[in-house]
Amino acid sequence: MKKLALAVCLSIATITLAGCGQSQQKTSTSSSSSAVTKTSHSSKNSSTSVSSLDPDHLTPEQNAALVMYYRDAHMPGAAKNNYSADMSLSGQKATVKIYDKDSVPKGDGPLYKTYPDGAQLLYSVKLAKGHGNDGKHLNSTYYTIAGNKVYYEDSDAGIYPDGVTSAEMVDYAKSHNGVDRVLNVAKGMKVVDMRGKGSSTANSKDLLGQQLGVLVALYQSPDWFKEFISDGPLYYGTSEEKQVGPNGYDYITGNGDPTSYIYFKRDGNDVTIKQVVPKGDQTVADASMETKHVTVSGLIRDYYTNQPQKDEVNGYVNKLKPITDAPD
Repeated sequence: MKKLALAVCLSIATITLAGCGQSQQKTSTSSSSSAVTKTSHSSKNSSTSVSSLDPDHLTPEQNAALVMYYRDAHMPGAAKNNYSADMSLSGQKATVKIYDKDSVPKGDGPLYKTYPDGAQLLYSVKLAKGHGNDGKHLNSTYYTIAGNKVYYEDSDAGIYPDGVTSAEMVDYAKSHNGVDRVLNVAKGMKVVDMRGKGSSTANSKDLLGQQLGVLVALYQSPDWFKEFISDGPLYYGTSEEKQVGPNGYDYITGNGDPTSYIYFKRDGNDVTIKQVVPKGDQTVADASMETKHVTVSGLIRDYYTNQPQKDEVNGYVNKLKPITDAPD
């Protein structure tokens, strides 16, 4: 993708999702959705942005709808499927929610949280009516903003590593007759600020190593973990107890071949996960170790928030055996 300049302006107390050049007035903080979505322009810029797409004067709602349209058009299968068709439905409405990237509920953001450097927020956009994500229609997406680029959902539950500019998205929409769809969704868009709501970081410091290990295993390989924790035994260990992997990493293991070890290391709210994962016809001996990064707060949010979840996790913890009990 071309890398052109995009600047996204966030006002002090209002949420904006539009590109640079958008003039905004500072407003007092308000919890109402109307205060969240307000932006102000000169009369010239306002009339331009309402009737068309101008990359220098996008409204927040237009920017969110534009990302959805552009993403739909660049997903695998777009040549055969009219993914964004529901954006043209009469009276279509949509909601865009803004989250701190480490506090996105499961289902609203990426499963593989590989954010670009500098990303702070995650935007989740969903159409109000239509067919949903049924393989022929893609009516929800998520994206983030870092530096001068927008990074949107990929086809594998992650985020595309290459950014796109507002100018490039607008040019594409204009050349592919997509402007009407973008404007149709934008005029019925509601923006909701979810930052600071439902954060689950408060008790993250209280997690025991075994509890964090279970959360990591549920994230990394849930089917394998649940099967083996039932049949047993599964072991929890640290590098101080038995050095079997990367230095300084704790691990959950079935004490089998290298693929049966899930290594993890915490640094504040960040958790690095390492595991040997064969690809295609690779043997275990030929497979390399993959690395992922997740957050403690995200793991807690997805697997350790309500009491049934806590009971399940702590039940698993009680079944873990110390690595010192594992046969050599």
